[in-house]
Amino acid sequence: MQVAEGVHQFKIPMRHNPLGYTYSYLLEESMTLIDAGMPSWDAFSALEKQLSELETRVRDLKRVIITHMHNDHVGLIEYIRERADVKTLAHRVAEERQQEQIRVYKEMYRNTSEELQLMGGGSLQQFLSRFEHAFREDPQPLRLDQLLEDGNTLGLPGATLTVIWTPGHAAEHICLHDAERRILFSGDHVLPKITSHVSLHTWEKRDPLSDYLKSLDKVKDLPLSLILPGHETNFTNLPTRVAQLKQHHQARLEEVKTALRSGKSTVYEIAGTIHWDSRPWMLMDFWTKRMAAAETYAHLTHLKNKGEISETNRDSVLHYNLP
Repeated sequence: MQVAEGVHQFKIPMRHNPLGYTYSYLLEESMTLIDAGMPSWDAFSALEKQLSELETRVRDLKRVIITHMHNDHVGLIEYIRERADVKTLAHRVAEERQQEQIRVYKEMYRNTSEELQLMGGGSLQQFLSRFEHAFREDPQPLRLDQLLEDGNTLGLPGATLTVIWTPGHAAEHICLHDAERRILFSGDHVLPKITSHVSLHTWEKRDPLSDYLKSLDKVKDLPLSLILPGHETNFTNLPTRVAQLKQHHQARLEEVKTALRSGKSTVYEIAGTIHWDSRPWMLMDFWTKRMAAAETYAHLTHLKNKGEISETNRDSVLHYNLP
């Protein structure tokens, strides 16, 4: 579907995901893709079909610009590389994160088990042990041909894009601003309805929520007519959406503090009291609870870094308290 002059939006399907698909964008004059979908033949066939409707082929692609390294945004790149000599562009942090992930993944089952204990989910260790074999595959890094920095300008045939580094949902996340067309390719940084997953693992030393809130400020006042996200639908009023997202996270921080006042102290205890939009905590499966706990941990870390709560480690379990 053409969404602006020379810009086409492709729906790349995702199986077993309620979002249904990832958007990939083709800048037609430069044969540039912004993001590629999940690694599946269904997804690749969908990309081929939508390219063919424009009387072009995968082999005609020249480059893929990656907003972030999550699998639903980079998974098709190796499929494309088997058929086209494409260059991949991503933020410099993407390369650093890949190397970090390789180190972490070598001990991923142990890291996950230790994290479960630290977060107060030790009673679920037996369930986790069923999946020990699933952690043994070594990840292969994606070759990145050009590393980008915040503020870089990409002068492409038919488009000039400004790179805006927007860490939060992912440490390497970027948005791309086409000032002439008044378009922002927002990736997963800002979505029109759902809130982007902002999470943290216990082996990471970051404050992703702080990063995310600052990154919202970096884009909210851009002169825009259209925001093209990685999922859901296109939208227009970015300042309003940014205000809603900030309000959501402030409310989540207040929920965390309310849980602490009620006597909850571990990550899993606190996560169990929060109102989750997807489904209630008690109805979540193990893996969804793990994602919710990682998001809760990000909010606790943010509060700790602001000096609003304290953290102590007692018997290999993290406990949080208000002053």
